Amino acid sequence: MFDIELTGTFIIAGIFILSILGMNFQLLETGALNNMQTMAQENVAEVASIIEFDLRKAGYGVPDTTTAILAISDTTIRFLADIYQNGTPDTINYRLSSRSDAVGTENPNDRYLYRSVNGSENDVAIGLTDLRFDFYSATGNQTTVLDSIRTIRVGFTVQTLFAYNGQYGSAAWSNQISPKNLGEI
Repeated sequence: MFDIELTGTFIIAGIFILSILGMNFQLLETGALNNMQTMAQENVAEVASIIEFDLRKAGYGVPDTTTAILAISDTTIRFLADIYQNGTPDTINYRLSSRSDAVGTENPNDRYLYRSVNGSENDVAIGLTDLRFDFYSATGNQTTVLDSIRTIRVGFTVQTLFAYNGQYGSAAWSNQISPKNLGEI
């Protein structure tokens, strides 16, 4: 004969097991997304330290009669600084690649950040989806006049190279740098 109590027990146990499995899936998904965010934040910190070190040195060891900033755009900067502290100014260049350069990744928006010193170019990072330089004069006005640049604002976003459930880990960084050797602020 049909036992209603036994059937009710099975139904309640089934609902309980399904809710535990759903909670477990949520915990796994949250953990994976948190790990991806952490990876993106670590990449941001690494790239930021490299860019910040170089930009703070802009104009260091460069004669006062020479313009230290050589070329600028929204996504590039080329400047002089004695990075190796050997008495000879080095030419440092940062540029963001096109999206087509990063074909080996799952993320369709990521790019390489290239850094060159005296023409020797290396990729500093992959995963940048955005990079922007803004340049300011001593009065705080945005400028494109190379010898009047006193402050450089740089900002970028990094995403992970792969997605989890269609979501990429992402982190952003922005800072305003006023190199001492570019003149008075």
